[in-house]
Amino acid sequence: MQPWFRQENEEEILAVLMACAQDDQTRPSREAAFDLLKGAARMRLRPRPGQPRAVFAAVRLLCFGALAELGLLVTVIATNASVMAGVARSSPASVQTAGLHILAEEVLAPVVIVAWLLLARGISRRSDSARAGVAALFGLITLSMLAVLAAGAPMYATADFAAGATVWFICLVSMVLIVTPASNRYFRPETAALASPAG
Repeated sequence: MQPWFRQENEEEILAVLMACAQDDQTRPSREAAFDLLKGAARMRLRPRPGQPRAVFAAVRLLCFGALAELGLLVTVIATNASVMAGVARSSPASVQTAGLHILAEEVLAPVVIVAWLLLARGISRRSDSARAGVAALFGLITLSMLAVLAAGAPMYATADFAAGATVWFICLVSMVLIVTPASNRYFRPETAALASPAG
């Protein structure tokens, strides 16, 4: 459940649970617990008060980006042997470089997954520095994709490249969403107030 909702409605929720409880009951019934969890999930799936839909969508996309990054890691691990075999056939001199690149992806992926989730949390909490973090993440992913393209990876690591392109696209859309005019007003309300004409 969202912290703001819990703070505003905690007493009312407890009162309803107590009113529905039997005399000897010490904890909520399964049905009541399920209803409470269902309500909490519904609260998680809607924007916070005053939060623009673009920001809400960006938070959800960033969480999905963490999932896509996990998918990329699984793809890299699953295709490791075939990629190395393809590199050995087409460019034997690049085998060591390709191996190091794959190892770096496997080691860094968990860190990047955590970064996606932390950025989603920061955006949800109206952190302007999290917006800069999303831009930095997009820059790093773009540089990585350009390096992969320059190395000709799409030819021998098609699945890895497709998964990486998906991650890049998710980050691009997230970044666009958090720099819309509505998002700018949300993250910098004092600037928006100064820019608006005095009434």
